[in-house]
Amino acid sequence: MKTICSKSLILLTLFAVLISCGDDKSNTKEKTNIIKETSKASSKKQEKINKTTLVNVEGTIDGKKVLFDKNDPNHKSVVVLFNGAIQLKFTDTKSQTVIVHLYDTKIHESSPITFTTQVASLPRKEQVSVKVKGSKLSISNTSNDERKIVSISELIEGDVILKEFSDNKILINFKGRGFIVGANNAKDNLFPMEGEIIIENYNINDGRF
Repeated sequence: MKTICSKSLILLTLFAVLISCGDDKSNTKEKTNIIKETSKASSKKQEKINKTTLVNVEGTIDGKKVLFDKNDPNHKSVVVLFNGAIQLKFTDTKSQTVIVHLYDTKIHESSPITFTTQVASLPRKEQVSVKVKGSKLSISNTSNDERKIVSISELIEGDVILKEFSDNKILINFKGRGFIVGANNAKDNLFPMEGEIIIENYNINDGRF
């Protein structure tokens, strides 16, 4: 009887040791996977930090040529995705800033998409919370002091076309008439605006849920 008990005790001890070893291996594997995932995430984050955004804007505003030749790394570039919206903001080395907001419930499904309603043409209350398919496009000249804006030209009539949108490239065309934001009787003194915006090698902030 003692022999049987001893053998049973030995078997139970070995079984406990095997289970412990198995847990250790499982824990080690889990820890290894966590380290790998963390490493991947860090690599992706580093890749985003090292991106140099390329912006090319060519067009005319009230007969004057507009040209963005290089994005200014000292200004924060923005490509933000929301449910039913895309927001872009870029500033070049000459302190010119282009802002484009596009609103459409199907905006993330496919392109090209043409926006014929300009937010500036909507009543002020509706401009705050846009609920229609529309776009807001403005180009401003600023001084070296970020707080001082020299002038903002905003499209109020015409079309903005999102011709291409991917993780690597954004292509936008615009043509119509605009006004100087804040000027006296601005919307009574419209002028032609047209051009093309190409943005490449950028980071995306995804605010969709």
